[in-house]
Amino acid sequence: MVGPDPQAQSEGGVTVRPLVLLIALAPAAAMAAPAPKAPAPKAPANAADFAQLPALGKLVEGGTEKDQRFRTYLVGKKPSSTGAIEIYVGEIHMRVQDISGGMARAPGVLKWKYAARCSGDANTISVYTESIQPREKGGHLVQVIPGTQPDNADRTWYNVWYAVCLDEFDKYPRTQE
Repeated sequence: MVGPDPQAQSEGGVTVRPLVLLIALAPAAAMAAPAPKAPAPKAPANAADFAQLPALGKLVEGGTEKDQRFRTYLVGKKPSSTGAIEIYVGEIHMRVQDISGGMARAPGVLKWKYAARCSGDANTISVYTESIQPREKGGHLVQVIPGTQPDNADRTWYNVWYAVCLDEFDKYPRTQE
């Protein structure tokens, strides 16, 4: 009969090898355990808190419409065509927050690619947008008639065109809280 290994026991009769193994593996087990999650950021409670969130680019417009707070940012502007016809391309990011029912929810970000035709025949001045977040099929073309008041559906895209083509920001402001 083979007895327990005398080197695996301490003088008090406690088995040492499992204890050494446990001590050796404890740091690796601690590193493999998931890190505690940071608390979710608190949703902005009012327009002032919402406006204090970090900018996503150069501010084009901001305001409130229906049950949504929003801030629209110009993210990049590169010439695609210059000369008699100027066209610029880039991205627009819009931070939005649902405030329906008086309850502020965590904000989200919508993103579009744009192409703004800044010069050419009067009936060709326009901005074309295509959603990239959330991804949608097709795009949206808005003909811009400088100097005319846009309807609410086209107000954001007019503001984008003015920001891109004429460096005029918040040309057609929205209501604020």
